[in-house]
Amino acid sequence: MVTGIRRKIMSFPKTTWLHAALGLVLFAGLFHGTSETVLAKDYKYSGGVIIEKQSTLPFRRTIANVQRAIKGARFIIVGEPNYQLMQRMVGRERAGAKGFFLYRPDLGIPIFDNDPKAAMEVPLKIVIWEGSDGKGIIRYKQPSSLLADYKDLDDLGSKLDQLMVKISDAGVK
Repeated sequence: MVTGIRRKIMSFPKTTWLHAALGLVLFAGLFHGTSETVLAKDYKYSGGVIIEKQSTLPFRRTIANVQRAIKGARFIIVGEPNYQLMQRMVGRERAGAKGFFLYRPDLGIPIFDNDPKAAMEVPLKIVIWEGSDGKGIIRYKQPSSLLADYKDLDDLGSKLDQLMVKISDAGVK
């Protein structure tokens, strides 16, 4: 009986033994502590510069103007987080809050061509809060500051800065 079991074990394909050995080596490498086996890597990141603009328009009008300018700049709105609902989920009430995640595929190409790590910075985000006076407050991170730590994206950062200025200015006027 022992020889039958031994025959079954030894009859496994050689690749199974190789896979087991490789898995053991990789598993041991997780705990080794050398930089060659690290599964995560930290990158220098500045966090970006936040731009804030106080609107002279009521909160809802600010949102409408910003949304119109986003579409006019040929951005796609890929997300609209509901900040008020999220706050209610944890028992808090919040005055008006609206966010937009923006993306333009044609402007995403240089990111993936030059430094794919910069994909962490897109889509761009713009947030509009309702101030205590009922007027909109517009906030976004300056794209050039988000892309500053990545290679060959200075021109793209400047172009996105100009577009975000136009979008945010539409909500101020």
